[in-house]
Amino acid sequence: MPGPFANFSQVTGCSDAELEALAEHADFSGFVPGRDLAPLRERLLRLERERGITEVHRRFSDKVLAAGARLLETPRYMGMRRSFALSPEGRHLAIASNRLGGSQGGDLRIWELATGRVVDAVGFETTGVGSVWDPSCLQWSTSGEWLGVILDDVIVGVLRAFAGTPPCFTADVTRRWGSPPAWAVINPEHSKDQGHLPAWCWSPDESRLFISTPGPDGALGCIVPIREGARINEDSEGLRWCPARLDGKPSKSQPHTWVRWSPDGSCIHGYCKDEFVSDPNVDLEHEPTRSSASVIDVRSGDLLYRLDLPLRPDVVKLLVAFSPDGTHLAYGEDPPRLANGHTGRTMANLARRARVRIHSVAECVWSRDGRRLAVLINEYDHPKALIFEEGTLLCVVDLKGRRLGLSSRSHDLLRWAWSPDGSMGACLTLENSGFQEEIKGGIEVWKVGPSPGFLRRFEYASRIDGLAWGADDTLVGTGHHDMAFWDVNTGQPRFQASFGLEPDGTVVGPPGSREESATRRMFSVEGRHAWPWRWAEGLPRMQYRGSEE
Repeated sequence: MPGPFANFSQVTGCSDAELEALAEHADFSGFVPGRDLAPLRERLLRLERERGITEVHRRFSDKVLAAGARLLETPRYMGMRRSFALSPEGRHLAIASNRLGGSQGGDLRIWELATGRVVDAVGFETTGVGSVWDPSCLQWSTSGEWLGVILDDVIVGVLRAFAGTPPCFTADVTRRWGSPPAWAVINPEHSKDQGHLPAWCWSPDESRLFISTPGPDGALGCIVPIREGARINEDSEGLRWCPARLDGKPSKSQPHTWVRWSPDGSCIHGYCKDEFVSDPNVDLEHEPTRSSASVIDVRSGDLLYRLDLPLRPDVVKLLVAFSPDGTHLAYGEDPPRLANGHTGRTMANLARRARVRIHSVAECVWSRDGRRLAVLINEYDHPKALIFEEGTLLCVVDLKGRRLGLSSRSHDLLRWAWSPDGSMGACLTLENSGFQEEIKGGIEVWKVGPSPGFLRRFEYASRIDGLAWGADDTLVGTGHHDMAFWDVNTGQPRFQASFGLEPDGTVVGPPGSREESATRRMFSVEGRHAWPWRWAEGLPRMQYRGSEE
């Protein structure tokens, strides 16, 4: 095996003797971290479990880190996590959090799912990052090379993922036009410099952003060209406002609170929850809130349609979900409906399709290919997930004896997560056993098909309120202060921690010790892949740049 290492997948099954020969003689000039690091790391972890840290670990570390790496430490505790985004290939999770103790600033970190460790981090000393109440404040670009995030509730900042550098492009286009919602602003002229948190999205080719914000002449947002190094505001050249006319007339709609650009680039679909009213003659206290879904034609900037959405006045929730490509729209609670995403026309009453009365809908979650839809029914002592395939009931996942888990406030991650291929689903549940000081819950994993089957259950005792199913059979559970990664196939946790503080200020987290700290220190190779610091400790090389304690 000595010589150029063209096929690192062979490392997984090689003997200790072959591994030692490779460490001594292999040519690493063709080493590609994205392809080769993971199998090599897995083989060395097995060697460490069997024999401890050896000279082989140090020799490989010397070669893997020769091109330079950044030393990072996965924190033992941090401020409240506010926004979450799974990378397009499903191997990394970006998390925006505030600083501990209510101090200004925040942090944007990227976690590698395979190791449960931070591989990239950008700190903001005085700038707020993300939002705890609003979805999609943190988003990956289509290629996964860029991250966009809301800064200080007003600005969209774009930065290179895995580079450890601050934003290289910002768009601040909201300040001139006032701030929804209705209880905060009656007349936009009274709030010229306050701004508001805008919904936004990437264009498929990553050349533009759409930012949903009130604009001139009733516009519902603007299309912003991305130019690296630029600082765009509402007076910059190249900005294009979307007039949002409907059938040639002003639509009287309000800016969306969630938006996505269609994969073909032709339109922007979104919805608005709790539309505000800017007429000073309207009694805001007694005016019922409105909600709607609509689609903006990118070429003209006008609305293709507007669909008023049902919203129960006694429940502060909006049940609406566009399919990933925007061709379908699931909405409503009693009964839920399926509509054409391009026209807004109703295609099916899902309750009739299921031949049951559907009420107390908790969530609607599409699979990544948009072929399947999970409708979570929260009937307290008898919750279930109705699975539809292309609008037809496929099966019922019965969660009898459980309750649906806690619901996140931002809805970045939901209580149901689809496997990447849509063949399995995971659901967040709680024990149905009255009030308990410690919240005990579990994640149930099911095979989804004409004959659904229960596969396994992961137990947890923390405030997990969102799920994501990543690549390499990794299931992620997150909360404001808690996080866990599981191996779906074995049920074994890859990483579990609580990052919050007790009321007296003590840390709640993994047991503290120098040895434990060593497991949290990682070299970040290419900003994407974690390499254990303990394997390289004591090496004389000085090219390993940077550190974050």
